[in-house]
Amino acid sequence: MNPKLRIVTRLPLEELWRETGVITASRGRWLAKDDIAALLRKGLVQFVVADVGKPPQWISVQDGYQFWKIEVKLHVAGEKAVLEEFPGEYCYFASEWETTPGAAPIVVLEKSH
Repeated sequence: MNPKLRIVTRLPLEELWRETGVITASRGRWLAKDDIAALLRKGLVQFVVADVGKPPQWISVQDGYQFWKIEVKLHVAGEKAVLEEFPGEYCYFASEWETTPGAAPIVVLEKSH
């Protein structure tokens, strides 16, 4: 299948891809809000939003901190979530994906709504 046309069909994700193809990365640990904040204190973070019916949305690493402040921080869920408790009634379940050494950490945000 052409990666440009590929969409998320189910969550949790089993692999990551961009328009150019599959990314060599594997799911690591699930993240809480404090875990993401700690990663951001260390440096740049690559955020990816996974929403069923859409292609993964890769947020520029340069925009990561702003994206965190405006969008992610308000919507990161713990183990369980009540959608009505989040602005817009959606939340993200966050996980860190391990990739090549030296690359910015990848935080995948799986959207629930």
